[in-house]
Amino acid sequence: MPASEHEAPRVPGVPDAAVAVLREALGGARAAGAMVLGSGLGVLLDAWDVERVLDAETIPGYPRSGVAGHAGRVAIVGWGEARGLVFQGRVHFYEGHDRPAVTFAVRLAAALGARWMLLTNAAGSTDPLLAPGSVMVVQDHIRLFAGRRAGPGAVPGPTRVGSPYSEHRAEEAFRVLAEEGVRTLRGVLQGWAGPSYETAAEIEMMRRLGASAACMSTVIEAEEAWRLGMDVAALSLITNWATGLSAHALDHAEVVAMAARVAPSLGRALERLAQAWAGEP
Repeated sequence: MPASEHEAPRVPGVPDAAVAVLREALGGARAAGAMVLGSGLGVLLDAWDVERVLDAETIPGYPRSGVAGHAGRVAIVGWGEARGLVFQGRVHFYEGHDRPAVTFAVRLAAALGARWMLLTNAAGSTDPLLAPGSVMVVQDHIRLFAGRRAGPGAVPGPTRVGSPYSEHRAEEAFRVLAEEGVRTLRGVLQGWAGPSYETAAEIEMMRRLGASAACMSTVIEAEEAWRLGMDVAALSLITNWATGLSAHALDHAEVVAMAARVAPSLGRALERLAQAWAGEP
């Protein structure tokens, strides 16, 4: 049975009007969980049970993205007998957005009662064992950029202690990905503000710090989801070798192309995870 709308918490910085729009799309039910699809991964929705898609401009307060591969839509997806939210794309610090905008989707999901958040991104590998086409299950992250100004949408609460990523969600994700034939490894994600790709010297620094992959998103979202009490899992689709490990210059088109190539098997794995997690008591 869908949970009552009254069980979902009020979250600072999320307009009541935005919650009302999504709650109506959910048929008044609480969202079972939520997922963010990173660069090029929006194509995964094509194979899922999508009940409705809302453009960002129809949701009050929702930030707009101008980056290729980030459509800026919210889908209502059926996972078994439950429904959840899939955010097709995200916004980034390097677009000029502040922390409340970067974390808006996470906070909106929390306001609609989501119990878990599955974050995905496209990332460059800093580890010779983590080849393009692989998926890294994130165990922890390194954030070397400031959290940026909190702003009026900041969520009061404790600072992070330890990793924000759920160990049991990570292990379930690793198992399901492997069963779907995806080359899967565990690792540490490095988050940068972007928009520039890292230099070879920065990549060497990251390797010495223990990072296996680099991206320009996710880490702030993961911390915010943890602060809001959600179980957090994150997957990095390795789309390219990082600078210094690649023989050619990096570009965003390479990222989107690799995402499309791995999409079928990755999409099956994500759907299995979402249905299993959405069906939990």
